[in-house]
Order: sequence, then C-alpha cells, then structure tokens
Amino acid sequence: MSNTVDYIQSPFNLSRKDKFRLVLNVPDALKRINSRFLEGNNNINLDLLQFAVHGSVIPSIRVPSANARFSGQTFAQTSYSREPYDPLTVNFTVDNRFTNYWVIYTWLNMLNNDKTGLYDQNNYTQGATTYVKTPESDYKAIISIFALDEYNNRIMEFKYIDAFPTTLNGIEYNYRDATELESSFTFEYSQLIVTPLNWATDL
Repeated sequence: MSNTVDYIQSPFNLSRKDKFRLVLNVPDALKRINSRFLEGNNNINLDLLQFAVHGSVIPSIRVPSANARFSGQTFAQTSYSREPYDPLTVNFTVDNRFTNYWVIYTWLNMLNNDKTGLYDQNNYTQGATTYVKTPESDYKAIISIFALDEYNNRIMEFKYIDAFPTTLNGIEYNYRDATELESSFTFEYSQLIVTPLNWATDL
C-alpha cells in the first residue's frame, strides 16, 4: 500500500514575506471626506482601498491556560477566554498621489480634528450606513489582509473586525535615496477571523 501524499502544489513552494495585500473597507463618513480630495480620479476605489504592505501584519493569538487546584495537585486547563489583541502596525508603500497616506490621515482627523480637537467636526457621520449601524460603526471598519501564493492568488484572509487607526507614522525623505517612500500606521480592532480561501473549502 502506497504512503504517498497528493499535493495540490509542490511542497517546496513556500510562502513568501512579500506576498501580502491589505484591503480596507472604508467607512461611509471617511468616503465623504476623501471624495473631495480624490474627485476626478477614477483609478481610486474608495469602497475598497488597497495597500501593498510589509512588516509584522499578523498578530499573536492567545487563549491562556488557568490552573485548577484539586486534591493537593495543580492541573492546567484552558481559561476558555481570548486575550485582547495587541495593536497592529502595518508598513506600507506610499502611492504616487499619497492617496493611501491621506485616507489614514483624514480618518485620524475625523476622530480628533487637528484645529478644534473635536470628533467629526463637520458631521460626516450623519447618515452613515457602514454594516451594522452603531455609533462606533461610524468610524470603525473591516480591514482584511490577504496572503498570496506565487501567482498572486488570494489563499488566506486575516479579517480584522471593528478596526480603526490610532497612529500614522512619519515619512522619511532622503534626496540621496531613490527607493520608494514608505510609512506605517497602527490600528486597534475587536476580533480577528482567519479564513482559508479556495484550497481548504472542506476544513
């Protein structure tokens, strides 16, 4: 009897660090703000803004143990609870019109206006309809990071629920360095859902 294993792809085709794509489902209020800046540019889809990302894009997942005392012994068992996720910092390449940088900037500016210090200074959240309507959904979004195979097909989705940015980091200019501009932003989120795509539909 043969003990061979049927592989869909070669076992030597390993995942690479540069095969990730971030897709941001932009909140309705944020689309209203950024539509002015992007007016006339049909190449930008503010419903699903995409980033070429690198760095640490997948967080640790922790369901800790709990000790139970019984009959003079200590037994380890699960706590049945998930620890809060660490904030996630995503490095990205700035596009040639600074669109992706501007969207994150205006998102933070909606949370706290740079001139007045107020939330949603111009009432852009009025009438927002982003997924389940709650006060928080006015400024929260779903962020998906897709792992890609060697043909750039999506093979795994890491979905961050109720995400919103907390930090937009700087951009370093250097006239002696002709490489692409890079920046990063940090976001918080409530849940992480990991879903295999295409290759494991029966799991």
